[in-house]
Amino acid sequence: MDIKEPIIKKLHPHPFHYWSFYLSGIVFFVFGFYFSNLLFIVGLLTFILAEVSRRAETFFILDSGVARQYKLFSTSRKFVEYEKIQNIEVSQSFLENIFGIGVVHLDTAGGDRIEVSFHGVKNPYRVENIIREKIR
Repeated sequence: MDIKEPIIKKLHPHPFHYWSFYLSGIVFFVFGFYFSNLLFIVGLLTFILAEVSRRAETFFILDSGVARQYKLFSTSRKFVEYEKIQNIEVSQSFLENIFGIGVVHLDTAGGDRIEVSFHGVKNPYRVENIIREKIR
């Protein structure tokens, strides 16, 4: 499922969004270096899977709307047209604020839940501004 229209911005989650996976992978890796080859392998696999999972998720700001795509073994894509977006919410935790990343939630008119979320994006307020400009 490829995007056929012009892409304004293409984003992946920031690595900090997966910090717990990277940290646990590093801890297992280090302990495995000293204690057991199995822990070494588990740490390496955890670190690699976190990076593969992060790169498998892509956020698109397109001419006609926004899309979130997860493409690893199967493909999942969620698309919302600009005309249907009713509310844009940006949230950042304390640590996310320090690292300049956050979550952009997009609500639509027809639903009572968040339709598309861009989590772990760098400069979330800039992303929000780009989407608001396209809505106008």
